[in-house]
Amino acid sequence: MAVFLVLSALALLVFTLVLFVRARREAPQGTPLPNGRALVLMTLLGLMLALASQLPVFA
Repeated sequence: MAVFLVLSALALLVFTLVLFVRARREAPQGTPLPNGRALVLMTLLGLMLALASQLPVFA
C-alpha cells in the first residue's frame, strides 16, 4: 500500500510540474498563472500522499 501511495504521489507531482512549466511558458511576463490555485492544491495533495506513505499503518 505504501508503494502505491508513493508512486501516485510521484505521478501527481510530475504532472503538476508539467502543467506549471507549460503555464509559465504561455503566460506573459509578470502576470499570475491562470490555474495557480489548482497547481498549489495538486502539489499539497502530492506531498500529503508522499507523507502518508510513511505512516506505520501502511507499512
